[in-house]
Amino acid sequence: MAIDGYSPITSSLYSPSISSATQNMASGQRINQSADDPAGQAIVNAFNTQINTQDIGVQNANSGISLLQTADGASSSITSYLQRMNELAIQASNGTLNDSQRNSLNQEFQQNIQGINQVTESTSFNNQNLLNGEIQSLSIALGDSTSDISLPNLSSDGLSITGLDISNSSGASSALSSISTAIEQIGTQRSQFGAQQNGLTSAIDNIQNQNISAYAARSQINDSDYARSMTEQVRYNILQDSAIAMQSQNNQSKASVLQLLNS
Repeated sequence: MAIDGYSPITSSLYSPSISSATQNMASGQRINQSADDPAGQAIVNAFNTQINTQDIGVQNANSGISLLQTADGASSSITSYLQRMNELAIQASNGTLNDSQRNSLNQEFQQNIQGINQVTESTSFNNQNLLNGEIQSLSIALGDSTSDISLPNLSSDGLSITGLDISNSSGASSALSSISTAIEQIGTQRSQFGAQQNGLTSAIDNIQNQNISAYAARSQINDSDYARSMTEQVRYNILQDSAIAMQSQNNQSKASVLQLLNS
């Protein structure tokens, strides 16, 4: 007659639970696979998408700020050229100068116009010209929204200073009016650059605040409770050790029975 042993407790009952608790502590996440919490996994995936989208939005906004700073720096150089041209025009307007002296002033005046055009043609960001009128606006993707950046034409044509000549007193007087208008125009444009930078900075602050909330919400759902995981691991270890001890005792009982039968 065969003797069948019965063991109500086996260590295999607790091994999966121990592995799960260990995995939670190792990964720092409560949900390591969809089976752990199907509904929670769906919510976490939605938060991950939102956070990733907003992170890219912040990167795009920072790129937009860099672009505006590049344009503003070049605009500062153009302002310097215009201010020097204004000085030259005032000098050329002086009745004490002769034609030869005015021609000398006009040569530097024309060089400054060329300098303005060189700045507008060379100012670019990621191979995109910013100040020569080729691009009038750019759209900055901020995730769920966009922000448009306006770009001006600050070439001599855009500033309406092409063809100015101060080789005579009447030309110098006419140039003064045009230069004054150009300086006012570029001042307004630089103010717009600053306003657009501030707008993107505010957008970054808003996105980052949203991200903080999204991280916190995701953390509540997905992050491991280390105290609970540690407690669960200790509990399952104790149960598993108990099961092993009882199994060993059961094996010893079987051996004793067999020894009696063989004697």
